[in-house]
Amino acid sequence: MKQPIITGLTLAAALTLALPSLGRSARHAQAQPQAQSSDDGSGKWGVGFGYLPSRNGAIDALSATYRINPDLDLDGLLLGGVASTYAGGTSASGGVVNDGVSSFGLGAQGRYSLFHPSQDLAFQVVGRLSYVTLSTTHTVLGNATTSSSGLIGLFAGFGFEGFIPAWRAVSIEVNSGFNIFLTGLSAGGTGANESSAYLGSSNANAFVPFNLAVHYYF
Repeated sequence: MKQPIITGLTLAAALTLALPSLGRSARHAQAQPQAQSSDDGSGKWGVGFGYLPSRNGAIDALSATYRINPDLDLDGLLLGGVASTYAGGTSASGGVVNDGVSSFGLGAQGRYSLFHPSQDLAFQVVGRLSYVTLSTTHTVLGNATTSSSGLIGLFAGFGFEGFIPAWRAVSIEVNSGFNIFLTGLSAGGTGANESSAYLGSSNANAFVPFNLAVHYYF
């Protein structure tokens, strides 16, 4: 009869020693999902390509994004550059001269997610303020004429941001809404102002229903 008693005491001692370890493992397993669910993307930065409106239509721009919380993103947009385009200009001797074009623009945009149908999709309300300047130099028989425009753009609309399931660092943004443009024009020493308002994308020259942008978060 002594052997069963010793065996029972041995099992009881083993269980007593094992229970604290099992308790710690259970608490650790419960804590893991909580730690994962707390990673909601807040404080993340992103870069990508967006758009800014101009008198010649929407222009691609670089974008930088900061996610304040899971529902609010702030985007900064920047464009700038110089280009040479053929438009029938001529030098004093009648040779072909390309036009010179320069552009610069800044924009600030806020996107607030109204609801999330899934982890990879959010429907958003979007607001944007932008300013873009364009300058074109056209030469005819050696005489250069410079024209410029400055456009203030206001946009308010709705859209969605969808993440690529296989690569959740990348998202595609689509939106459409109401645009107001205030434009100042200058050419040959004279100036004029004009305003316009319409629905759709940021392209004032042709009806395009949606704006598109791409974001990469890190």
